[in-house]
Amino acid sequence: MYMLKHVLHGSDDGDAVTVLKNCRAVIPQSGSLLVIEFILPPIVSHADPQLEGHLMSDLNMLAVTGGRERSEREWRTLLEAAGFILTGVYPVGGDNLMVRNVGILEAKPA
Repeated sequence: MYMLKHVLHGSDDGDAVTVLKNCRAVIPQSGSLLVIEFILPPIVSHADPQLEGHLMSDLNMLAVTGGRERSEREWRTLLEAAGFILTGVYPVGGDNLMVRNVGILEAKPA
């Protein structure tokens, strides 16, 4: 099992896919990759002070590094582009809401 924690959100899509492809090159077919990152909701429908910091971080990263926070759909797209299949998304914490929108994305080789 391999793990990346808060590594990819500062990268643009191309660089993130390159890192993920490098991981895929060394992970055996029976292995897995855990990506621990912020996961934005698909739609922001109301003011949320907890989410506000991540949205500001998103704008800052976009302006400075080209990176950004991503939704589950965007993470799935990056993982698939690198040869993985997203097999699970698990919130961090004991309830259905992600603590500070952090989640664990589990991916297996395609």
